Amino acid sequence: MSTLLDWSIYVGIRVFLTLLGILPRTFSYPLCAGLATLVFWLDKKHRCIGMVNLEIAFPEKDLEWRQRILRKSFQEIGHHVAELSRFQRLSRDNVLNRITYEEDRGLENYLKVKDEEGILFMTAHISIWEILPSVHALNGHPLYFLVRPLDNPFVEKWMNQLRCCYGNRVISKQGSVRHVLKVLKEGHDVGFLMDQNIQEREGVYVPLFGRPACTSSALASLALRTSAPVVAGFIYPSTTRGHYVIRFYPPFRLRSSGNPDKDLSESTALLNSYIEDIIREYPHCWLWCHRRFHTQPDGSNPYEKC
Repeated sequence: MSTLLDWSIYVGIRVFLTLLGILPRTFSYPLCAGLATLVFWLDKKHRCIGMVNLEIAFPEKDLEWRQRILRKSFQEIGHHVAELSRFQRLSRDNVLNRITYEEDRGLENYLKVKDEEGILFMTAHISIWEILPSVHALNGHPLYFLVRPLDNPFVEKWMNQLRCCYGNRVISKQGSVRHVLKVLKEGHDVGFLMDQNIQEREGVYVPLFGRPACTSSALASLALRTSAPVVAGFIYPSTTRGHYVIRFYPPFRLRSSGNPDKDLSESTALLNSYIEDIIREYPHCWLWCHRRFHTQPDGSNPYEKC
């Protein structure tokens, strides 16, 4: 029964995205934003989660501001869906016309270390994050990236086909360390999404918006072990609808002090600081409806009312 349900959901998604992809962006963007706004009002659970997160991150802001940011973040997900409907029709010319690298913090920061070795690339669920690796690949820089398997196996297989259609490769998070080390040694880049809550045994507690956030230590551990350069990069919307900008911060290396626990904690906190900075700059672009602070060192649950 579950297989039939998974298949039905997969078919429904494919049909919807195919029909949506036929529409010009002038129609698909408002349509998806409108549907996302409807979901915002109907989905009480995720609206509650988002408001809890915003209260943690921006306690100084009033209720009206938080509601407006959360509604816009739902709409940003709608724009992401509009872009996914055209995923397989991306071309280099199309990308260069709509998605550019930031002028002062752009491709040059990536190229500073690219000729040397494989890069550990860090990003987050900001704006159209699924499109970012493909755009970078279309510009001649494919990478491997770690993904957590989706619950629906049909959607999982299809999404991985999309993710790989421009030269990128997917690495499963399960048993990935040896694979990542091999890929880095061969001179390839590896990307990590590291802004989601994880179980205590898989990460370390480091600050995010002044609150302990259980964060994956995998990237920091690999960077300390290999001395590979780290580049933090994100994509965010431009002032023109359907246009986006990619930002790459200057590359850096994590150095060991001889205290493994301290190094891992401080390095992961540093990586988290890049995520917090970009969210503060573009708060409407983050995925607020995720239970980011669910795992707490004292066992408390900030989402209990949700």
